[in-house]
Amino acid sequence: MQFKILLTLLTSLLVSQASRAQDTRSADDRYQALVAEVDVANEQWNARVAELRAAEKRGGDPIPAEAFQSPLIPFVPRFDAIAHEYAGTPDAIPFLTWLAQNALPMVGAERKAAKDAVRTLVTTHRTSPRLEDLEWMVGRLDYFYDEQQAMKVGLQLEKESPSPKVRAYATFSRVSATINKAPVDSETFRSAKSEILTVLDGIEIPDLASAVKTRIKMRENFSLGMTPPDIKGLDLDGKSFALSDYKGKVLFIDFWGDW
Repeated sequence: MQFKILLTLLTSLLVSQASRAQDTRSADDRYQALVAEVDVANEQWNARVAELRAAEKRGGDPIPAEAFQSPLIPFVPRFDAIAHEYAGTPDAIPFLTWLAQNALPMVGAERKAAKDAVRTLVTTHRTSPRLEDLEWMVGRLDYFYDEQQAMKVGLQLEKESPSPKVRAYATFSRVSATINKAPVDSETFRSAKSEILTVLDGIEIPDLASAVKTRIKMRENFSLGMTPPDIKGLDLDGKSFALSDYKGKVLFIDFWGDW
């Protein structure tokens, strides 16, 4: 694994050096050209998988697992190399964003490149409005950093990002652990709840607002040791019942459904 990472980094460095020497196009032109290559690779991959599925359906051999390997993998070191070439400048942002959006589900060196890209974007480029393209990642800084560093990066984003959405996600990232773990009757929990709800007030981020309110509601109504809602319904014989009928008894509840 370490050899693979080293080889990828060396490849990126060589491609970067060759790019400096030979490619005189603008950063935007280079990005658009590379994205066009990605689109062609995706189309070819989809067509190939469709052919294999059709052959399998006709009774052919099962589709080999390697056929489903992402066609984007070979592009990761290329985007990474150009991002390093433009390191510290706004021209690097589109390449870093592509890595963050496309390489994170991968494994090994590709996932590392994606995580490194996110870290660079939320630090070196934390004032860029392009961070709005990475909202959920800003809201999950604990995935890219340890708890202490995630707190530090989140505070920087809250202070310096020009985007209200990015600042809101950064606040959410910073307080989410408290909302998830602090006792609901504690001042720590109440303070975190008040802070994130205040930040969300007046900002149109429906998904985040819904996630925050659902999480708070779950903690306030279903935490360990709390009295659950009085569930009511009909048993298999059509007789009505309520959860409160079984107060003081050990009860196993199985929620299920069919579609």
